[in-house]
Amino acid sequence: AISRNQTEEKSRFVTFWQEEVPRTMWECRRDLLYAFVIFTIAFLIGAVSAANDLAFPRLIMGDTYVNMTLENIKNGDPLAVYKQARELDMFFGITLNNVLVSFRMYASGILTAIGTVLMLFYNGIMVGAFQYFFYQHGVLTESLLTIWIHGTLEISAIVIAGAAGLTFGKSLLFPGTYTRSYSLLRGAKQGLKIIIGLVPIFITAGFLESFVTRHNDMPVVLSLL
Repeated sequence: AISRNQTEEKSRFVTFWQEEVPRTMWECRRDLLYAFVIFTIAFLIGAVSAANDLAFPRLIMGDTYVNMTLENIKNGDPLAVYKQARELDMFFGITLNNVLVSFRMYASGILTAIGTVLMLFYNGIMVGAFQYFFYQHGVLTESLLTIWIHGTLEISAIVIAGAAGLTFGKSLLFPGTYTRSYSLLRGAKQGLKIIIGLVPIFITAGFLESFVTRHNDMPVVLSLL
């Protein structure tokens, strides 16, 4: 009996990753598109705002971070911020923070998805302003080759977490042929599956940011890879 239960648990684990997560993402593909569009619009707003107001990056990222980065640029190492903490401490801190952010983005969907939209919008504006800030100071290429080593996974996962929140919120607003309570429960389960599915991505992104991104002197080919 124990052996059979263990086999069933193993089968359930495999099924979750091989079938349930992909199927849920397919069912929520429209919400994923909406999340991507919201983030992209916010990204452009952040970049345009930074281009037209030199103080805008300080408003979004704070004076301390901007001043530190300006000092790093002056010293010839604009991404030195990734070298300040010990690798293992950085890994656990960043990974935990990203998982919590994604869960908050999902949970905010209960408020008719307004909270999720606002979080997506803020993150998009922040990334847009952040990248334009480096462009303004002539180090955009270096920032792209460094930050997006981990950012490709991290930002994609934030958008996908936004899709989880939109799925949750939409289930309350638009129950369709289901009762509102059943639709909400269904949407909550779908969103939670997406968030659980993101955990390995955040772990990988945290590893890259902590152990790899700090080596911004690596060959361009390796950075692109």
